Amino acid sequence: MTYYILSFISGLVLGLLIMLIKINSLKKEQNLLKRKYEKTSLGADDSELQVKTLENKIKTLESALEKSLKDKH
Repeated sequence: MTYYILSFISGLVLGLLIMLIKINSLKKEQNLLKRKYEKTSLGADDSELQVKTLENKIKTLESALEKSLKDKH
């Protein structure tokens, strides 16, 4: 009878240890994915800013070209 109780308790403890190890592993993976997402998000923000800057430069150049063409005529 004592053997069964010890087996049950040791099984429970082993199961809890395995669960804690797995939970810790999942938390680390979650943190890595979170950092990766944040870096990707920041990169997307930078890309949007670059696109807007280039669009503004194009508008400026187009208006300068139109003005220069009007001055020649």
